[in-house]
Amino acid sequence: MKISKKELIRINKGFGGNLRSDSSLDFAFERLGSKKLGAFKKLAYLIRAILVDHPFSDGNKRTAAFVIFAFAGENNKKLDRDLLLHHIVSIASKNIQDIRNIEWRLKNAIK
Repeated sequence: MKISKKELIRINKGFGGNLRSDSSLDFAFERLGSKKLGAFKKLAYLIRAILVDHPFSDGNKRTAAFVIFAFAGENNKKLDRDLLLHHIVSIASKNIQDIRNIEWRLKNAIK
């Protein structure tokens, strides 16, 4: 995934948010640099950081959706928009922290 922390913060500002805490984002961006992890697992770490840890004051779900749409576009994948939105809300509302579960949900919505 080709996104920087600075770009992510800029994207979120477009949705009306501001950075509150960046420690979980730092952890997720460390994972993005790993050569041992697959693309969906890397994405799962970033999505968990955004949806579960709420690093932004507003627009966390919209920012996560934007990142997922960008990921799908970058990788020439199709996505089930309705299923994706369901998963985003579910992850956020149920505070799902398990990376495998989040990765499965992403793979389920992105083909």
